[in-house]
Amino acid sequence: MKKYCIGSTIILPHIRYVNSEGRKGGLMFHSQTIRINGKYRTVGCNSMDSSGFCSGHEMSREEFLKKYCGDLDYKDKEDLN
Repeated sequence: MKKYCIGSTIILPHIRYVNSEGRKGGLMFHSQTIRINGKYRTVGCNSMDSSGFCSGHEMSREEFLKKYCGDLDYKDKEDLN
């Protein structure tokens, strides 16, 4: 699985994690969208704005790594920390 890190942000193919300095933890965003009848809907998300895009889900960095990066090699996980 491809992964990218830009600063403290982790980007995976269908989700991304953004560290929030103002609050404890950060936000996880679903990024895979589909278009139905001219409107966008985010796949696998129950927290969308009026445009159909993910509004974000509060999550700690450790929880994100455990839930979404569990299948990465240990070396790759060290790169994300």
